Amino acid sequence: METLQSRLEAIVEERLADWPSQWEGYHWPGYTREHTLRVRKLALTLADEEGADREVVELAALLHDIEKRRGNEHAWAGAIEARRILDAHDLPEATIRRVVHAIDTHAGGNTSEHPIENLVLGDADLIDANFGIVGTWRFITIRAGHGATVEETVEGFEGWLPRKDELLGLLNTDAGRSVAERRRERMHAFCADVNSALRNGHGDDALIALVEHINAAHQRGSMFEQIPQLREIARGAGSDAALSAVEALEAEAVGAA
Repeated sequence: METLQSRLEAIVEERLADWPSQWEGYHWPGYTREHTLRVRKLALTLADEEGADREVVELAALLHDIEKRRGNEHAWAGAIEARRILDAHDLPEATIRRVVHAIDTHAGGNTSEHPIENLVLGDADLIDANFGIVGTWRFITIRAGHGATVEETVEGFEGWLPRKDELLGLLNTDAGRSVAERRRERMHAFCADVNSALRNGHGDDALIALVEHINAAHQRGSMFEQIPQLREIARGAGSDAALSAVEALEAEAVGAA
């Protein structure tokens, strides 16, 4: 039987799967839809740990970027569009209000005074975009989309990582901080190993090959399309470090904490 969640997934698929039609700033076809599904999974994990209402969190996560095309206004615009969408379904008004409110504050508008559902969604969104191998994949892809070479991107790790570290202070839940810290350590280690292999000639060339592949395939927004090829690169090189990085990306790509 079709559920409300499955109907919302279909709406997200229709709106976001091919948005935008070509590279646009920090966005490219396919990315936002997969980001939405990752945030849904991670937000539900945080909700369980923090005692948040799972229904409110799931509905808000599915619709949180429905108006991503509006840029800096996407949270406010998304809240309005979510209200329009949810009004057409048989939901209690109180639930709709909580979902809409969580969407409205998810992009940096949360404080410790906000409901836990808002905080869980905001943390999951921030984590997915900025931490872990998923965050590193995004950085490499964005840089490639703006014409950076692999060498320039690896050099950019030095300035990029401290900016990510600063974002830890924006997280609002203990569960979110714990996940972000684990992912932070993972991406620091990966970036350090890639930098060592490229700059010093020491380390694992397969790690460089992973970055080269992500860089070359930057116009494909789907991680799931790239992961099988990344796994083959790691296995073909017999590299435990590269395979571990791909396995971490695969886990994070489905929203694992």
